[in-house]
Amino acid sequence: MNRLDAYLMRALVLALVFVTFAVTAAVWLTQSLRYVDVVVENGAPLHLFVWLALLTLPTFLSIILPVALFVAVLFTYHKFIQDSEMVAMRACGMGPHALAKPALMLALVCTVLGFFMSLWLQPLASRELLKMQYFVQSQFSAALLKEGTFNDLGNRMTVYVARREQNAELTGLLIHDGRNPAKPVTIRAVRGQLAQGPSGPQVIVYDGIQQEYNRATGRLSELTFDSYAVSLDTLVPTLAGRTPLPRELGIFDLIQQSRTEADANRQRRLTSELHQRFTGPLMSLGFAMIATCCLLFGEFNRRGNARRVISAVALAALLQAVVLGMGQMATRNSWAITPLYFAALLPIILGVELLWRSERRRWV
Repeated sequence: MNRLDAYLMRALVLALVFVTFAVTAAVWLTQSLRYVDVVVENGAPLHLFVWLALLTLPTFLSIILPVALFVAVLFTYHKFIQDSEMVAMRACGMGPHALAKPALMLALVCTVLGFFMSLWLQPLASRELLKMQYFVQSQFSAALLKEGTFNDLGNRMTVYVARREQNAELTGLLIHDGRNPAKPVTIRAVRGQLAQGPSGPQVIVYDGIQQEYNRATGRLSELTFDSYAVSLDTLVPTLAGRTPLPRELGIFDLIQQSRTEADANRQRRLTSELHQRFTGPLMSLGFAMIATCCLLFGEFNRRGNARRVISAVALAALLQAVVLGMGQMATRNSWAITPLYFAALLPIILGVELLWRSERRRWV
């Protein structure tokens, strides 16, 4: 790599890092807000919130990286054209092929990184994120009980808390447990204490009354107690028997299940996910080809390159829309897989053809 190539590469890398960091920070902030309640409500510690937020990065970073590369290439080459640096480079004998080489080398690096995230890191992070969410809900979900409202815990269980005190203490408790439809139970207690039991979160209630209604006999029985432990195991989700989502499966599991899955709808979703993981990273090369070809070919115009920039943005937006549309359509119709690969590979093939022809004309 000569000095001009290194100069172009340095400018491209700096622009890529800046754009990627800015967009990732904005998206990561919005995505991580869903986990703030776990910390604010005095539930999970701060390091679990940070870890949950970090696990969301690979999911959207694989989408942000090709777009950030496109913006970096478009901005860098447009700036060089406006500052007449591109004219000087052309005067030194650099054609479109040589000028595009640093951008395409960076696009290859981003493509390899995209395959790494798409095929390995993203499903691994999705599985770990799911496990951590279940762990947090199991260990700290009792902290999500809101005061002054009827908290529907699911599975016919409702808890009312008049006030939450420090150290997980509760006052003014009303608990309705309808998990046994034949004998629903209602508990009223003066105060209670959140605790972690062997089967999950529980609340130990003090100075209260338990009422049990027997639907078969129509009798209502009451029991006065000093202390009583009520399990809140409905707050604890379980992974047992759960069918994993396509994005959680590793590449080899995805290939195997897409061939052996009996349910036709799930098989199409698995097949669509599999092919999108292979076509998604190719967007880096496709976007880089669109940006370089739109700005490097044609005559130099002192009045600016607004039309070329607009054309590049329109083509990139069209490519992104077609690829996303074909990917979604592939979940319902298998015939959309072929257009998906065609759309992802078309700008790469056309860009290579244009660059090869321009280089051949220079030496003929």
